[in-house]
Amino acid sequence: MVDAIQPRQRAYLDLLHHGLVLLRNFAHAGQTELCRIEADHLHNIPTLLDETNEHRHLSDITQEREGYLSRLRELKATVCLEQVAIWYSEPWQVLASAVGVELSE
Repeated sequence: MVDAIQPRQRAYLDLLHHGLVLLRNFAHAGQTELCRIEADHLHNIPTLLDETNEHRHLSDITQEREGYLSRLRELKATVCLEQVAIWYSEPWQVLASAVGVELSE
């Protein structure tokens, strides 16, 4: 019997799914810096799927997420920030709730 996917795992898979779509779109448009930012954002997600260390989850949703958003703001990637707000909002809320934090923005 296959184990059911937990809400936190589903949230990470949703981030990965949407992020890979964004990465593909940036690559097709030749937006190299956005590709780097998105790849940096996504690269740890596979290791977090079955992670039992809660500190890693907390760090991802607080520090890593904020670093990602800061890099997009510095690049003035307004359209990307709007897309991220739509696609990543729900998974980020699930992840924040799982570690007991509230997200700003």
